[in-house]
Amino acid sequence: MRKTLIFCVLSLLFVSQIYAITPARTLLVQDLKQNEIATTYNVRIRLVRTDGSPVTGSIGLRGFWARNEQTGVYYDPTDREGYEFEGLPDGTYTFGAYPGNWEGAVSKTVTLDPGQAGADGFIEVTLVYWVE
Repeated sequence: MRKTLIFCVLSLLFVSQIYAITPARTLLVQDLKQNEIATTYNVRIRLVRTDGSPVTGSIGLRGFWARNEQTGVYYDPTDREGYEFEGLPDGTYTFGAYPGNWEGAVSKTVTLDPGQAGADGFIEVTLVYWVE
């Protein structure tokens, strides 16, 4: 009887130690994942005419959009004028414009890279503006 009781207690301690170790390992992995630093990018849209000259003045476009090609998530501009996207996660994006009544912009796909950023920290994406 005494041997059986000791064996049961030791078995219980052994099993409880195995289960006590597992959550600590899981927590360690979760902490490491939370500390990963994700690269984000700032992008500015620049409009040019078909001849390459910059577009100035008012335009009838209804805004710009960016779509992450891997996830399919759409992003809206973060600035008041609607030309800048801030904090875009790393990836390949298609940038485009919501067309106006008789005008639009040709969308462009770009893979964001730190080497593309200018002195102000923005990557400039040029879209070709057209009017019918």
